[in-house]
Amino acid sequence: MLRAFVTLISVGRTAVLVFVALATVGCAVNPVTGQQQFVLMSEQQELAAGRQANQQVLKQYQIYPDQQLQLYINNVGQRLAEKSHRSNLSYQFTVVDSTEINAFALPGGYIYITRGLLAYLNSEAELAAVLGHEIGHVTARHGVRQQTSAQAASLGAGVLSILLPELSGAGLGQSVNLLGTALLRGYGREHELEADRLGADYLARSGYDPQAMFRVIRTLKEHQIFDQNLARIEGRQTRAYHGVFSTHPDSDTRLREIIDHQSQQNSAADGVFRDRFLDEIDGMVFGPNPAAGVLIGNVFHHRNLGFAIQFPAGWQVSNRPDQLVAIDGAKRAQIQLMERAVAPGTTPQALLTNIGITGLSAAEPIAAGGVAGITGLTTVSTNSGTRVVRVSGIVLGEHGFVITGYARSASLQTHYDETFRTVAMSFHRLSDAERNRAGGQRLRVVNLKGAISWSSLASASPLEKLAEHRLRLLNASPDGAAAPHTRRIKVVE
Repeated sequence: MLRAFVTLISVGRTAVLVFVALATVGCAVNPVTGQQQFVLMSEQQELAAGRQANQQVLKQYQIYPDQQLQLYINNVGQRLAEKSHRSNLSYQFTVVDSTEINAFALPGGYIYITRGLLAYLNSEAELAAVLGHEIGHVTARHGVRQQTSAQAASLGAGVLSILLPELSGAGLGQSVNLLGTALLRGYGREHELEADRLGADYLARSGYDPQAMFRVIRTLKEHQIFDQNLARIEGRQTRAYHGVFSTHPDSDTRLREIIDHQSQQNSAADGVFRDRFLDEIDGMVFGPNPAAGVLIGNVFHHRNLGFAIQFPAGWQVSNRPDQLVAIDGAKRAQIQLMERAVAPGTTPQALLTNIGITGLSAAEPIAAGGVAGITGLTTVSTNSGTRVVRVSGIVLGEHGFVITGYARSASLQTHYDETFRTVAMSFHRLSDAERNRAGGQRLRVVNLKGAISWSSLASASPLEKLAEHRLRLLNASPDGAAAPHTRRIKVVE
């Protein structure tokens, strides 16, 4: 079929007819609209892709270890899913242990919400708005449609390069890549708005106030402003809900779309269930989870593993599931720390030998701070040839730690080597005082029984930066508004 089309087309209409041909082999009924839609993935393939992607997500994110909260989130999600356009799917709703302000969905019904976003919601209806939005992505098969767009753009480029070999150089490749990127970004805007509308619909069907969708979007907008201010203080880039915020509609556009849609929905004033939601998140970890380690100033503390290590001031420290990474402000050098279980009696040198490092030059012991270790220089192979890097092996109880310091170039390696050495030498066993400081922070719900200002609440808070602004944001209190006299609010302890 495709070949028959190709022999009849002119150069100017090639791309159009290629996509017409593709459409003849990939039509399916959209579960939301009931209309025929071009996709390259069956529902069974969609479910299989979701299962596979779920395994990858769970390697990147830890599940938040609170079974009661997980059950609550799942119950709210299932209530919405039953009213959706694809109630036949087996939905899974999971709270992931991340400070990110995010929620996302995979094909087939795998839906995740971060602990970070939960902290800034203020009712069960707002929680339902987030979950309903993500269910909308699943029911409208947005993941499948994005994948189809990417595959179609790629296949179209391949067909064009065969038909028009004289145009198959870099210029054509760049043009098609730009077309594919524009197409996917266009779908991104369309999909986000469609998911908002579907989420509001599922809220109304489930007995929640659809206006909660409006409140969530407003919270996301206000958090973006907050993070812009915080990013300036911390010398970093602004984070964004759903990753790359520029590819989605700006918050004002989304607000207008939702307001127009809400005017057609029935309001359910009793569907907020604010107290029940606050009861469920009371005591939830806020900020970094101490079980995974916390950064206080430029010192990283890990209570469970019993160590602390100090990084240079101004370096950005990222606590990832598989390693701790610190990068200098100019992104010219990086330090990685990885943990490995070791057998009793393992020496630091044996730890390094086990990972293929058999010899160190300029080796010296790390003996302070109640640990046994060794640090030195070794040669490794890289894409740009052999390089000398600093590597350190440290043993603390049943845990081994490998610290690697390397710079962007060989000349910079020499410049940064003393910094790498100093960081390795700072590794030490946690003191009792450090262990207490590394306990982390919790979200607490308190009952106000009298007048108190946000500034007073902020001064009593352990929050170090923009404390008043953050407390207002946690409680959806606009600038200039006084703290309520008799109301349950969230604080950080």
